[in-house]
Amino acid sequence: MLWLVPLFPIVASLLLYGWWQRTSSRPALAGSAAGVVAVTLALVIFAEASGWTGTLTWSDTLSLQIGFTPMTHLAALVVPLVAAPIIFYAAVHEPAQRLGRLVALLVAFTGAMELIILARDLLSLLIAWEIVGALSWALIGHDFNDRGKARNASQAFMTTRTGDLGLYLAAFIAFSQTGSLAYADLAQMSPEAMSLFAAGVTLAALSKSAQVPFAPWLFSAMSGPAPVSALLHAATMVAAGVILLAQFQPILASVAWLGPLLIAAGLTTALAGGLVAAASPHAKRLLAGSTSAHYGLMFIAIGAGYPAIALTHFAMHALMKAPLFLTAGIAGQRAGSYELGEIAGTSLPKGLRPASLVAVLALAGLVPLGPAWSKEAVVTSAGLAAPWLAILVALAGGLSALYAARFQGCLFPRLVDVKTGPDPAHESHGGLQRAPIYFLVVLVLLSSAIWLPAVHSTVGQWLVTAFPSTKLWEFAVSLLLVLAGLYLGRRLATRELTGQSQSGAIRRFLTQWMLLPRAARLFVVKPVDGLANALASFDTRVVDAGIRVTARLTLWLSNVGSRSIEWLFDGLPEGLAQLSGKAGESTRQLQSGMLHHYYSLIAIGIAAMVLILILGMITGGLS
Repeated sequence: MLWLVPLFPIVASLLLYGWWQRTSSRPALAGSAAGVVAVTLALVIFAEASGWTGTLTWSDTLSLQIGFTPMTHLAALVVPLVAAPIIFYAAVHEPAQRLGRLVALLVAFTGAMELIILARDLLSLLIAWEIVGALSWALIGHDFNDRGKARNASQAFMTTRTGDLGLYLAAFIAFSQTGSLAYADLAQMSPEAMSLFAAGVTLAALSKSAQVPFAPWLFSAMSGPAPVSALLHAATMVAAGVILLAQFQPILASVAWLGPLLIAAGLTTALAGGLVAAASPHAKRLLAGSTSAHYGLMFIAIGAGYPAIALTHFAMHALMKAPLFLTAGIAGQRAGSYELGEIAGTSLPKGLRPASLVAVLALAGLVPLGPAWSKEAVVTSAGLAAPWLAILVALAGGLSALYAARFQGCLFPRLVDVKTGPDPAHESHGGLQRAPIYFLVVLVLLSSAIWLPAVHSTVGQWLVTAFPSTKLWEFAVSLLLVLAGLYLGRRLATRELTGQSQSGAIRRFLTQWMLLPRAARLFVVKPVDGLANALASFDTRVVDAGIRVTARLTLWLSNVGSRSIEWLFDGLPEGLAQLSGKAGESTRQLQSGMLHHYYSLIAIGIAAMVLILILGMITGGLS
């Protein structure tokens, strides 16, 4: 029965696409698509309460298994909860051209992500992983008539595909060691195999969750529509790596190098992503940099041995990041650009300012909003590994506050003369577009309840973990850095809008993701292209040359044979035919019909036989 959870939205997406071809009602499409995802959420709740599982036998040795674990309960709920308002927004906000395709892909994407979360074996995981990758390519390249966007979609797809090879490696190792792909059998692997398995899974997780050095693919993914960015960043594709590592962390705890590696990668990305977001002049890219940074915090929590904290921050991040992307979508549509400087002079609806402010303060990690609690939990988990690590994580939180304040200050400036007012004539269903934002912001406000001891204790029991207690000095340092970041971010936005901030070399360095894309082209793309060209040249000059020489030699032999040896090949059968004919004629002459001829032949034959016997006897006597 549990197969209904991932399969229902996937199958329903096909029906939605077909139905949109026969109707043009945006509210109807929005309601039906969001309704499908809402039913998926209800199925998740009912399945968890009823203890549903799912098994599909693939062969005698392989079977597809899905089920709930303490590490998947929360994620399975968050995905449809956040996806439903995003998909509703997409249906009423995006252009009508290919709208049915867009909405159908978003709904199917939700189902594929549920399969990643619920998978209890590597085969089911790989199937879902591939579906998510293919759908993400189609969603990012939704406007495929634009060659630039299509190229960016391919770039994002190929970057994540590089990391996906690690997951295949992990599956091969697991099957060779255990004869099974079930998660339950992974503990049977030898320490060496477990280490290789961890390396493969980590590679796949780093690429999917946009951690250094794979982080720049998120900038390419910004070519997709705003709701695509919201869904990929908030609750689905980018979260896949964190969810995968959170599930495997208890199994991989014996791999000594894994924890420090995850902490190092997460901390590097959290700080680098924060700097990139703080410098970016593009609204969606600012949010993309912040996505990498916050998933870096989740990697730190997993590396420190607290996957439940990572999943809690995943849930909080999804609630706060989705409304920010949707707000940027409305602002970008009205301004005709996602450049913060151009958005600053654009009229935006009054209700968006307070809604965006709540989400921005949540992104900044300001108490008492729920995301602040999960961020402080990450600081605490890092502090248990090393006090200096807690300070660096708090610094990453301060950067988050800085770019969050800059985002709000540029979208809703005080110093620029902007008149807020009703929706412009070209924008229909403005109220319906803002409704999902308000809904998500209400969820952010409700998440503040996690600060209550009874609530976060209940969440800990649900996730079968005990959250560590926050140290007072860690909380004080973190809060101080958040307040400093908010102040500096606001000042930075003011300087930008008044023309006092200039684009220098450092800023260009940061907005280009610290030259990581250029380094990838220099040290990965070009060597691979060079190797491919060298192999192609070898194939042309050596392999193809051998084939051409063989063909020419065969043709030469055939020509020589036709001129010089043809008489031999023709003469042999012709000579045999002539000899056979003469032998036949001689044989016919023996059949004369005269008895005395036959008697003569018989006598000659008998005499020959007697002669042979006599010779044999003589030869035998002599020997």
